[in-house]
Amino acid sequence: MKLVILTIFLSGCSALFVPQELSENYATMPGVECDAYEAVDGDLNTISDSTRIVISLPEKKSIRKIVIHNLNISNFIIYEYLGNEGQWRVIKSAKGNTQPRIEINTQVTTDKIRLFVSDTSGVSFVRPGIERDKDGFTHRVDAQVDARPQIQEIELYGLIDMPGKAKSKEPIF
Repeated sequence: MKLVILTIFLSGCSALFVPQELSENYATMPGVECDAYEAVDGDLNTISDSTRIVISLPEKKSIRKIVIHNLNISNFIIYEYLGNEGQWRVIKSAKGNTQPRIEINTQVTTDKIRLFVSDTSGVSFVRPGIERDKDGFTHRVDAQVDARPQIQEIELYGLIDMPGKAKSKEPIF
């Protein structure tokens, strides 16, 4: 008996929900401004090496998913803009990332998203140089520095109702 009631209840509740899918990528819409255009140009073959990227949308959008395509981001923080100068709230921070495609499910309404990369998974070498030790002897050295981020693309998505697929509004019972 409980199973029958639960089945009836669940089938009735399905009439309340409209199927949804992801919107178009808000970051590639007309009017978007970004201080690292390569990160929002829709092309995975272009790379931004910025450690701080701000994406400004022409209007506030409800953002449900953020996708970051990258080659070496290890530690990062994603922020949402709260509407007043200097006011940002952390959406997600991560350390030790090894994934080339970072997916962040969220539920924010904003017109700006900021990415800050604090570490990468790699090092690069600068030109070799010559150093003298305290006794005057020269030594050849290679200098190692942290590699710059390699961000291929940042995508921002909302949800949209799927047209023509809404359930009928029949009574539950």
